[in-house]
Amino acid sequence: MKTFIRSNPLPSFFLMTFAFTWIVWFSIYALHLSSTAGYLPFLLGAAGPSLMAFAVSAIIGGKQEVKNLWQRIAVWRVSLLWYLIALFFPAIIVLVAIGIYRLTGATVPAFTLLAKEWYLLPIALISGLLLGGPLEEEFGWRGFAIVHLQKHQSALASSLIVGIIWGIWHLPAFLITWSTQHNLPVLLFLLHDIALSVLITWIFNNTGGSVLLTMLAHGAFNLTITILPLLPSAAGSERPLVIAVILLYIAALLVILVFGARTFTRD
Repeated sequence: MKTFIRSNPLPSFFLMTFAFTWIVWFSIYALHLSSTAGYLPFLLGAAGPSLMAFAVSAIIGGKQEVKNLWQRIAVWRVSLLWYLIALFFPAIIVLVAIGIYRLTGATVPAFTLLAKEWYLLPIALISGLLLGGPLEEEFGWRGFAIVHLQKHQSALASSLIVGIIWGIWHLPAFLITWSTQHNLPVLLFLLHDIALSVLITWIFNNTGGSVLLTMLAHGAFNLTITILPLLPSAAGSERPLVIAVILLYIAALLVILVFGARTFTRD
């Protein structure tokens, strides 16, 4: 097994990640666990990408490879511009989408959560970073997969591969009634992950491979769609989400045109 993993680190990572997460998540669904009983197992399953990234790294390179992967979260000395992009581009996308939706004559629900409890946003962001997916996933998708893919593929091809796999990886979560994904349109979610993958790789490549910055972008997007009425359950329509996905693809296309498909950087 170790010989196969050393010879095929990337396929091994994907296979191990899917096996780990899907076994846990399908078990939650099969056992009909409530959100109370199933929350910690669900969180464990969500950590599959990061856990398997460290496991494969340990097998292919020992302690040094694990250290190299872990140190990507310590890459924080980057331009302030990239912090602003990571933290605020999700809000810009969502607010523009809601604005366009409103221009069609639709009624937009009030931003009550944001208006009443805005001071809790930093706490919500930190909580989301640790327990909402970024920490559990980003060492795997970006810290490991994107790094290995870009050894032989362009940034665009690597991002598309990870985006498709990232979206498919979430599928069992749609079966769990209390999960965030349960009431989301599956196709829109998959399309969203593909475009978002391009944008997060762009941030990753321009910040020296910083997992910290990809976590911030991932967490900011999760937080934004939670507090603003974008999702069908909050907006009462799928149209705001459709518009947001279209805007993500426009932003991804701009990245490709301005920075180039090869590296997503100007260098």
